[in-house]
This record gives sequence, structure tokens and C-alpha cells, in this order.
Amino acid sequence: MSDHASVDRPQTIAAAILLSCLGVLAVMLMPVLIGALVAGGLADAQAGYIGAGEALGTALGCVLAAFWIHRVNWRLAGAFAALVVISGNLLTALVADFSLLLALRFLTGLLGGGTAFAVAMTVLGSTTQKDRNFAFAIAAQVMVGVLAFQLNIPRGIWGLPGVVVPVAIFAGLILLTVPWVPARPALVAAGTETAASRPIPGLAWLALLTMLIWCTGLGAIWAFIQLIGERGGIDAVAVGQALGLSTLLGTSGALAASWLAGRVGRMGPVTLALLVQVAMLTILRGEMVWLQFLLTAATFQIFWNMIGPYMMGAIASADHTGRASVLIPAAQIGGFFVGPVLAGLFLVEGAGYWPANIVAITCCLAALALFVPVARQLAAR
Repeated sequence: MSDHASVDRPQTIAAAILLSCLGVLAVMLMPVLIGALVAGGLADAQAGYIGAGEALGTALGCVLAAFWIHRVNWRLAGAFAALVVISGNLLTALVADFSLLLALRFLTGLLGGGTAFAVAMTVLGSTTQKDRNFAFAIAAQVMVGVLAFQLNIPRGIWGLPGVVVPVAIFAGLILLTVPWVPARPALVAAGTETAASRPIPGLAWLALLTMLIWCTGLGAIWAFIQLIGERGGIDAVAVGQALGLSTLLGTSGALAASWLAGRVGRMGPVTLALLVQVAMLTILRGEMVWLQFLLTAATFQIFWNMIGPYMMGAIASADHTGRASVLIPAAQIGGFFVGPVLAGLFLVEGAGYWPANIVAITCCLAALALFVPVARQLAAR
């Protein structure tokens, strides 16, 4: 069996998708983990630093992986990452000191989530149907986010261990699928000369910049969407229910992208989706009833999850070295950190959250302006 065929096997794709779910834990688990830490006695700011530290570690892990991803055994790297996530979460249940928790969660993200994400994105980026497989990965990651909110139930019974122990068990189950990951990178195994030594093409950098800008807009609005709903007159609990349901509905966007992938190209779906997001961002403010908030947030997330696979597929397709895919998670997570900071610079106390909408709209339009030439060049190939 050829190396390229090996990455296209269904079990290999499934294993890579599951590894990608370990990579998003830093973001998906953050609200529940922070809540458990605060309930356990840490200050709000300290708990926030711990959550941010793990996400930062995950992003840095993906950046560092660009230097080693084509020099190591993917299967061993995936197993190592899963073991780090298992041990990191089990140790979290035993540690109470803030400094130790901060270091532990940072290392869990750096060596665990970041490594898992890098391996997963590189494997999926090496497959024939990139957009389709990235879409399935996003759908799976969204479902992990939905399940993460359910950890509030064991958290109410056992506290912090009720959150992190199930995550360790989840990582243990994923570890069982790692043998399906190819042992060697396809480019290297095929005898192609030192792919790791070649520079990433300029088109791939432009595609990565597009994703970073778009995710900056997503981060700007997502950080304040709970408060936007409350300011619009909706009860905080009802806002949370609407966001949980809208996240679940958002998986349909990724599934739609998996069906459309290869049929209609990238430019049409991404253009439509970004313009719909801009329209939803203009609505997402002021007085709202619960149903309007739910439908607006759900529509926004459906097209959010539709755009992601196309952008990720464009990055992977623009790069002959196979190294740009490793940086996809760094662009995603980096945007979700830059966005709230950028929006926060323009917020005025008591004046509402409209600046977050403006930042998000601007980023969506800028991403569209950059994506069009990328899609055209890729289509011309």
C-alpha cells in the first residue's frame, strides 16, 4: 500500500480526527475548567490565567511542531501527546497550588494538546480530500465542545476531579486509536528530499494570515456574546442554553462543507458564508427575544463551521512542504486571543458591546478580501 493511500484509509482519518479533539480541549474545556477552579478556591483572575496558559501552550506547541513534524514518527508523537494529556489531567486533580497548576496546564497544552493538534492537522492535510476531512474534524471538535458543557454535572458532585478525570479517560480511549496513524510522514517516506527544509510558500502564508484575521473576528465577538445576550434583556441561564443549542446546531455547517467539498470549489461557499456572518453580526445587538438570539447565534455558528474546512483545506493545498498545516491551530487559537484584546481596546464602560461587532465585521470582510485571491490561485492550478 502506498504512503499516500495509507493516510486516506478511513481508520487513519478517524484517528487523526480524534487526535484533533485533544488539541481543542484547551478552548472547549476552558469555561468548565475555570468554573471548577474558582469553585475550588482560586480567584477569578488566577483561574483565567490557568485557562489562558493552557491555550497558549497549545498554540506554541503547534508552532514548535513545524520544526519537527517531518523528522519524527507520527505514531509515537500521537501516543506521547495522548499520554501527556492523560497524566496532565490526572495530576490536575491532585494539585491545589496556583503556580503548579499554571505550569502543569501550560505543559499539558504545549506537549499534549499542541502535539496532538499538530499531528492531526498534518495527517489530515496530507489526505486527498482535505476540505472534506477537515470538515469532519471540525464537526467532531464541536461535539466535544457540546459534551464539555455536560461536565458541569460531575463537577457539581466531585469538583475539579469530576472535570479532569473524565477528560483523562477520553484521552485514554483516543490513545487506543493511535496505532492507526501512519508511522512516517508521506513526503519523507516517499523519498522526497527533505520537505522539512523547504520554506513554506507565500500563498500558504497568505492563507494562514487569512485564517488568523478571520479567527480574530470570531474571538472578538465570541468573548462577549454571553454579555451581549444579557444586555439584550435575556436571562443569563437562558443565554447559556441558547449558546449550547446553537453550538450543537453549528455542526450542520461542517457537515454541509463535507458534502460540498470538491463539488463547488471554495470561493462560492466561503464568500456566501462570510457575508452571512457579517449580516448576523449586524443583528446581534440591542434588545432581543430568546428565539431571535438563538437563531442569530446558530446561523452565525453554522456558517462559522462551514468556513473553517475550506480555509484549512486552502492552507494545506497551498503548501507543497506539508508544514503549513501544523500552523493552522496556532492561527486559530492566536486569533481567539487577539480578538478579545482588540475589541476590549474600544469598549467603553456602560456603552454596550457594539465595538466587538465592528471588529468582527471588519475581520470578516478583510478575510474575504484576502481569501478571494488565494482561492483563485489555487483554482488556477
